[in-house]
Amino acid sequence: MDPIRRREPDIAVTARPARSRSPRRVRSSLSTLAIAGLLAVIPDPVAAQEAGTLKGVVSTSDHKPLAQARIAIIGTVLVAVADSDGSFHITALPIGSQQVEVKLLGYSSVLLPVEIQADKPATLSVILMPVALPLETVTVSADTFAIPAMRGYLERRSRGAGKFFNREEIEKMHARLFTDVLRRVPGMQIQSITGNNSSGYTVRSGRNGESVGAGRNCPVLFYMNGMPFPTGIDGVNSYISPEEVEAVEVYTGASELPAQFNATAYNARCGVVLIWTLNGSDSKKKH
Repeated sequence: MDPIRRREPDIAVTARPARSRSPRRVRSSLSTLAIAGLLAVIPDPVAAQEAGTLKGVVSTSDHKPLAQARIAIIGTVLVAVADSDGSFHITALPIGSQQVEVKLLGYSSVLLPVEIQADKPATLSVILMPVALPLETVTVSADTFAIPAMRGYLERRSRGAGKFFNREEIEKMHARLFTDVLRRVPGMQIQSITGNNSSGYTVRSGRNGESVGAGRNCPVLFYMNGMPFPTGIDGVNSYISPEEVEAVEVYTGASELPAQFNATAYNARCGVVLIWTLNGSDSKKKH
């Protein structure tokens, strides 16, 4: 009896045919290659466009360079500013006839024609003429009372202690001597003195002939622009005239004296006269 044999199953192997490319895909690839070839052959119109250069110098008629002059190509955004030596340089200009505007503050502007070529830089030598600039009238005024010393004068006058005169009030007095201004102060004593070679006036403060201090020989202390000012034997009239005075403060009583001018070393207890001068200003025309 023949032994039983196991039969192996038959396996069929089928060869898969190669996938062919679609005619449509082939045509698309060929078209892409053709376009790329054409682009490589056709030149870029922007790259092929020709451009020129302009250079030059801006100066005055006596050959002085004008720095910061503005050079513009009309119809374009191309602008240059002249260097310290007046030179300028503009590139990438359109070929052909162009108009160049050159201007600078304080000088007349000019408009010049120029021919721009691709193979040769164009050059310009520009001369600008100075012109007078119309300016608005400016009025300058100064208030002498704006300085700190005069602000103090106004503050003390507002408090009411003492006797005060401003420039306008002094002018109305038509005073010939400075002591004529002090004669308007109650309790102020003006006495004429005569020396060997000079004469003048002494000024003493007191009511009914009595000085503020204890005694009759008690001359007042003068301050000139905030500083003690000894008048000497010639008196105050030798050093100051009414036309030079901006304002005056007079304190005849010891209780009236401002603290900053109560100088016992200079005998301020007899009274104080504070003189504020014009300091060279023409303020007497303004008050």
